Amino acid sequence: MVDQNPIGRSSRSNPITYLGAFDDIRTLFADQLLAKKRGLKPGYFSFNTEGGRCEECKGEGSITISMQFMADVILECEHCKGQRYKEEALEIKYREKSIAEVLDMTIEEAYDFFSQDDSNLCRRISQKIYSLIKVGLGYLKLGQSSATLSGGEAQRVKLATELCKRSTGKSLYILDEPLGGVDPATRDYILDTILNNFNE
Repeated sequence: MVDQNPIGRSSRSNPITYLGAFDDIRTLFADQLLAKKRGLKPGYFSFNTEGGRCEECKGEGSITISMQFMADVILECEHCKGQRYKEEALEIKYREKSIAEVLDMTIEEAYDFFSQDDSNLCRRISQKIYSLIKVGLGYLKLGQSSATLSGGEAQRVKLATELCKRSTGKSLYILDEPLGGVDPATRDYILDTILNNFNE
């Protein structure tokens, strides 16, 4: 069911974790020479576990201050300056970019970035990321929190995830207004993508 329900309840969830591309990106950083020398594994670059994440904000990039009679106040983490990682993790670079800098790229920028490397891992990352571009989400940040996505954006992330999968010819897709609230040019592009992908 490809509907408008949120793709993740955690603020650490983002479109590329839903697609499975973040696993590959973490593996890519763990494969860098400095990371290997330090014995760092892919899990070190996760927001969800201790390791490379900033422990002051637990990988959130921000601190939430509960206000008893007003809305909560959200402040950028002073320790990591919103980058979500410890300095040691940010020292690991892939093509002169830290993992925080990669996650700050738009989907389109990240696709161009990873497409320049012909390794199997980067090709896999690029293919997954490209499915988000195909459904009109190239403007999202790679590490953007799923909590900030609209219902239509969440639905298109789900659609992109399906487009990434190898077709078995045994799936039925039910799309609940997948084009609602989308401008006409993007609507035509998405519809064409759906028809071409599912008719292959």
